[in-house]
Amino acid sequence: MLLDEFAALCWPDVSKGSLRRLIRDSLITVDGRAVLPAHRLHAGQLVIMEVALEQLPVKRMSANKQPLDVLYQDEHLLAINKPAGIPVEPSRWGEHPTHMGAVLLSWASSQKSEDGLLKHRPRALHRLDLGTSGAMLYALDLEAERYYRELFSARKVAKTYHALVLGEVRQPGQVDMAIEPEKRGGQRMRAVKKGGKPSLTEYEPIQSFRGYTLLAARPKTGRTHQIRVHMAAIGFPLAVDPLYGGRESMMLSELKPGYRPKAGRPERPIIDRLTLHASEISLPLMQGGTATIQAAYPKDLRILLSKMEKWRRANPSRP
Repeated sequence: MLLDEFAALCWPDVSKGSLRRLIRDSLITVDGRAVLPAHRLHAGQLVIMEVALEQLPVKRMSANKQPLDVLYQDEHLLAINKPAGIPVEPSRWGEHPTHMGAVLLSWASSQKSEDGLLKHRPRALHRLDLGTSGAMLYALDLEAERYYRELFSARKVAKTYHALVLGEVRQPGQVDMAIEPEKRGGQRMRAVKKGGKPSLTEYEPIQSFRGYTLLAARPKTGRTHQIRVHMAAIGFPLAVDPLYGGRESMMLSELKPGYRPKAGRPERPIIDRLTLHASEISLPLMQGGTATIQAAYPKDLRILLSKMEKWRRANPSRP
């Protein structure tokens, strides 16, 4: 095993980049000698942290014992159902104290081997937006990370998202428009005819409602905000997505005829995050065969769709 990989199993609350710096600064040594992060360890060698953990000149991550919905696991791959509202990585300014890295650290820490080391150090293979729920993949070792990242690069991982959008989509189609940042360093992206990175999204309606459509969207590329940008570009933004023309939230009073609020109790939204869910991922497994991993809708999306079915059912006589 490479030294930086071994160090990551010994000190999982320190980022791998930080551990590499510690190795280069001779604060982590092998048999008392300074070596490089890619030094290959052999049985019987002694890896030493030359300073106390409390004195490390790096930021450490705290585990978070939030429940983890595991969809699939083998010795190389882990799939989880990510909740909406939790970022994949630590937020820049600390506005989201809980992140999936800390949740996965807690999960990995509960599965230590007899020698006290972690069995796995999960590595995120892709990203989901803060407001998106659903299936997300993690590699459990370095070889698996390389294998699955090559699959993503070769576009051999098929992903299906379910998106509730504004407007009534009648036919399946595709959006073949490049995507680029709207301004340098900005959060918002845009679809462009010239420049940008090539981007392709296929979509088809699953269920129609009055004024809304539940779509299956299949991105063939992996650009930032791709589905959100593409659907907005053709006039069907996510129902809830204020950044790209959707609403801030959806309320029962906007769906149910004759709705009467309860006295003294302000109405709470049914959903106030992106109406986007990573429903399914299909990919070739490292050990052979193919896995199709599905993630059930979270509670807020289930309730919203049930209310839509009850109060916004499409007129069957319309084409």
